[in-house]
Amino acid sequence: MRVGVRVRIPNSEFSIPNCVPLCVAFGIFSFVASAQSPPDGPGKAEFESVCSLCHDGAAAVMGKQWTRTQWEAKVAEMLQEEPDVTPKEVAAIVEYLSSNFKPGGKIYINKAKAKDLASALEISVSVADAIARYRDEKGRFKTLDDVKQVPGVDPAKIEATKDRLEF
Repeated sequence: MRVGVRVRIPNSEFSIPNCVPLCVAFGIFSFVASAQSPPDGPGKAEFESVCSLCHDGAAAVMGKQWTRTQWEAKVAEMLQEEPDVTPKEVAAIVEYLSSNFKPGGKIYINKAKAKDLASALEISVSVADAIARYRDEKGRFKTLDDVKQVPGVDPAKIEATKDRLEF
C-alpha cells in the first residue's frame, strides 16, 4: 500500500507523501542529505518523484551496483501495482539507475548498507558491518583516512577503491 499522492501540473510534478512529517524531516535533515545525494542526470526527477512515494530514494539505491537487467527487474517488481506510472517514466527510472548505480560505479560510503558495501568494496560482510557500525556510532566519513581507521579494515584494500568512493 502506498501512502502519498502524485499530483500532475503541466510541466511540473511533485509528490506529497505524509506532507507534514516529510517537510519537517527535510527541513531538519536537509544538510545531511545534501552531503551525499543521488547524482544529477536524465531520469533523476522521475526517480525521485515516483520512488520517493515509498522509499527514501537515496537510501534505497546509494549502495547498489546492479546491471541494467537487475534494475529492470527491480523497478518492474516495485511498480507492478502502480498504474499511474507511465512506461516513459519507468524507462527513465531504469535508465537513470542503470547509468548511475552500476557495477564498478561510485561507492556511497555514507549511505550504503553493509551488504552493499561488502559487495562493492569486495570485503567480508563482517568488515562491512564494522564500517557501517563505525559510521553509525562516529558519524559520516569525510576522508579516506577516516575509513582506514575502522578496526578490521585493510587500508590497502580501501586505498585501491579510493577513486570510486564518494563521501
